[in-house]
Amino acid sequence: MKLIGLLGGTSWPSTTLPYRMLNEEVQRRLGGHHSARIILYSIDYQEIKSRYYDRWAEIPSLLKREIDTLLSFGPDCWMIANNTLHKAYDVIKDDVSDIPFFHAVTLTRDHLVDQRIRTALLLGTRFTMEDGFFDGPLTSAGIEVVIPEKGERDHIQEMQSRLSRGEMNPSFRSDFAAILGRYEQAGCEAVVTACTEIPLVVDQRSTTMIVVDPLVLQCNACVDFALGVK
Repeated sequence: MKLIGLLGGTSWPSTTLPYRMLNEEVQRRLGGHHSARIILYSIDYQEIKSRYYDRWAEIPSLLKREIDTLLSFGPDCWMIANNTLHKAYDVIKDDVSDIPFFHAVTLTRDHLVDQRIRTALLLGTRFTMEDGFFDGPLTSAGIEVVIPEKGERDHIQEMQSRLSRGEMNPSFRSDFAAILGRYEQAGCEAVVTACTEIPLVVDQRSTTMIVVDPLVLQCNACVDFALGVK
């Protein structure tokens, strides 16, 4: 089994999800007491998070430093447990080792195309919902991407920020379900949970729309590679 690198801490509550997903998927496929071979490098997120809105240009170099540390441990493939940071990764990717990397946006685009999904609601941080780096490739592939209204984006951002600090309020599930219900009625076929905290409170039980979690796609791709499936 090949070694999977996981860049986490971005945020720490959501980093528990891919760690669990990777191990559960390996055990599901191999049975017994099998688990994934993982190098988890958890960073101090404050240094990067504090620069999102006024010093974004500084983030790619900070991210590269953390990536280099992770890759120095010798994983055979790797992933970032954060959707927004894929925008920064795209800036530095040519300067990063060519070890196979599983990109959240690319995997999501390909999955939506393969499933012939034509209309998808995009949930994420305010940055992810408004910047265009995530929905752009989806739109280019012929998918109509629906972005929540401003008031909804503000509320989603507030809930995401609290989740990223480890807060878990029962109202988060019902508030997200209400938002999903409005877009389900508007005709969206799927919802993309393009933020690693949102799956803490949104899953397939939350809606009849197809829930597409980039984190699940990344983890499955890593396990495929680690087990020699692809």
